[in-house]
Amino acid sequence: MTTEPPGSGVESDIDVAPADQSVGSKAELKRRVQMGYSRSWVVRKYSSIGLWPSEQLLLNRFLPPKGLFLDLGCGAGRTTVPLALLGYRVCGVDLAAPMCRRGRILARRAGAPSLWTVGDAERLPFDDGVFNGVLFSYNGIELVPGAEAKQRVLAEIWRVLEPGGVLIFTTHAFEAFNKYLPFRLRQFGRLLVSRLLDQGIEETEVGEVIAPAEENVEVYYLQVISPRRYRRWLANIGFNLEFYNSRSRVEQGRRPNRFLADLDADFKFYVARKPDLETTAEANPHGFDQSEAPSPEDDR
Repeated sequence: MTTEPPGSGVESDIDVAPADQSVGSKAELKRRVQMGYSRSWVVRKYSSIGLWPSEQLLLNRFLPPKGLFLDLGCGAGRTTVPLALLGYRVCGVDLAAPMCRRGRILARRAGAPSLWTVGDAERLPFDDGVFNGVLFSYNGIELVPGAEAKQRVLAEIWRVLEPGGVLIFTTHAFEAFNKYLPFRLRQFGRLLVSRLLDQGIEETEVGEVIAPAEENVEVYYLQVISPRRYRRWLANIGFNLEFYNSRSRVEQGRRPNRFLADLDADFKFYVARKPDLETTAEANPHGFDQSEAPSPEDDR
């Protein structure tokens, strides 16, 4: 097992419930997300190990060969175990304790020393600036209920990253041309009608899809929004966006094109860096427009 992150307060592998004692609809949705990914059949589904080719390419390009790495939303260790085998000191954090328990077993079988803890991405149990890199893979941020909470997660990641540290994460896109676009547009229309007629539905924000708590499903909550919003949030927090492209374009070796990547049917990759001590938070050395116009689906 790896040594714990300095000053983190995490002394060993632990299985504890997240400390969220809040009440309200978003807290209930978070509990549903935790329940869905604690189901035994879902844990088995996510028990395969291995990086995507696109993840491997971006890790090689943007991360140092060694360091302390946070695998956020680690699940059963699909990415945690390969990172450990590559020589990183890795801490996997997930909201669902059964996922962490399964990941710990798979890591031991693979001989991949790693630390596992149950935790909430909105309140990470680590001190400031302890990680060289953070990975939030497989669109995990979309399971965080609500736009405000997603921004809190990005701010927490900023906090625990060292100056110069790198965040890599993925999302879908509201405007992507894929088979789910008609469904997203119907959901958008349903939301507009509910607001106009003051109807009470669980979905209160653009892009939300919510399953009733009594159903036996994996995904109780998902919010697919425009990548424009994520890019704007990253800039507002102080990140420099160093790379943005879709997974298929990365794996095909196609050059980044923000417009084409937004419309691509595949997942979107973001590589964002916390400026080092010599760089101000307002710096934008890579030429990205940090004041994009709101997306048509932006519900602010």
